[in-house]
Amino acid sequence: MDERNAVRSFVKTLLHKKDDEGPFADSDSLVLSGRLDSIDVLEIVVFLEKHYGLDFGDRPFDQGTVDSIDEIAGLIASTRVA
Repeated sequence: MDERNAVRSFVKTLLHKKDDEGPFADSDSLVLSGRLDSIDVLEIVVFLEKHYGLDFGDRPFDQGTVDSIDEIAGLIASTRVA
């Protein structure tokens, strides 16, 4: 499974826990729209650290970086280039 699909699947799991089965595009806001909350953001951060080796301890954090599938995929890609 590619990174984008893995992230999308994880986010769907988070939304499912909230009984939110609504569709979303990769560019849709998930946090700022209120579909995901701060606890979900922490779960996404842990998922990214565990599965992609991202280290949020050495970078400034803004929840906007995990607000959409596109943002998360871009974050993963940027750490691979750096």
